[in-house]
Amino acid sequence: MIQSKVDTRFLGTIQNTFYGLPPLPQPVKIFFSFIALGIVILLVRYVAIKYSLVPLITEYLNARISAVTDKLNALKGSTGKSRSETTPVQKTDEWKASTDHDVLERLVLEQAQADVFGERSGQRTLAAVVNIAGTEGINVVVTFKDMVTASLFVPGSEVKLVFDEFLRGDTKINACVGRIKSFTPDKGAVITRTSSFGYIKRRVFARRKVADQRFIKIKVWRIQGEDYDIDYLLDNSEPDIIIDNRKDLPAKTRKAHVVDISKGGLAIIGSIRDGGHEISRNDKVILCMLIYMPARKTFQPHLIYAEARGSRSMGLGMTRLSFQFLRSLKIPPRKRSTLFKGQAVMAMTLANPE
Repeated sequence: MIQSKVDTRFLGTIQNTFYGLPPLPQPVKIFFSFIALGIVILLVRYVAIKYSLVPLITEYLNARISAVTDKLNALKGSTGKSRSETTPVQKTDEWKASTDHDVLERLVLEQAQADVFGERSGQRTLAAVVNIAGTEGINVVVTFKDMVTASLFVPGSEVKLVFDEFLRGDTKINACVGRIKSFTPDKGAVITRTSSFGYIKRRVFARRKVADQRFIKIKVWRIQGEDYDIDYLLDNSEPDIIIDNRKDLPAKTRKAHVVDISKGGLAIIGSIRDGGHEISRNDKVILCMLIYMPARKTFQPHLIYAEARGSRSMGLGMTRLSFQFLRSLKIPPRKRSTLFKGQAVMAMTLANPE
């Protein structure tokens, strides 16, 4: 009871004190309001900086705006207008075309580089490297950057024009088919398109690196076109290049070796023997190859008529050569086991490593 009376008297004193205070003037109230507002603003700013609220809010608003824009575009598209009429083609890092006209416009604008392939011996062959210079209706005008096989540029012959891939809509494209309309070696060619733009593999056959150089042996003879005698060549003529590594070679080597091989050709680094014939692009060659077959534990011989597609000096007397296979040749039976010296011993060594 005593404590209760004390509390009541104390609280009553406090209440009477506040009731007794005079009312605050209006200017003072406004002043205190501004102070309170400033404190609130400072607190909000401190919290926003500390917890990075501004970027989060901005990202959220941008997402909402983008969603609304997509919905509006979808509604416009459903009214029957084409996408090209409602939204222009956006040229970003991954440029997209919507029509063949867009594709041609882009290629001409960039003077795009392209490979022109023809058909020979049943397989695709590089005819030239060109730049796309202009269009004339369905005709594509090209200028030559590097003429590789002039014989494939015959008016009326079918070719494939292959350029760097990009997107048309959601489809990846990099090529079209056409026919040579006209051709001038020093000026260029006109190719009439016979197809829409599509996609083809630039390389028909996948290349394989030769990991162990002991598994493949090569001999190369340069010849004059179709004028050759296989029996005479194998019996009496020294190869211009020989690659016959009896031991495995390290990856970075200056010795002659096979770089890679596919069903359509191979690349080598080798040196021309003293007194041998230099080999340049478009030269015809005979390739004698031995490829080790692990299942049979023997070397399989191959004799191939081929053409040099590239020749580049590597220094120190070495040359990098690439060859395209044109057709297989029949090997004289008496030469199958003697194309390389000691090939039977080499096979036994690989079959029974120490």
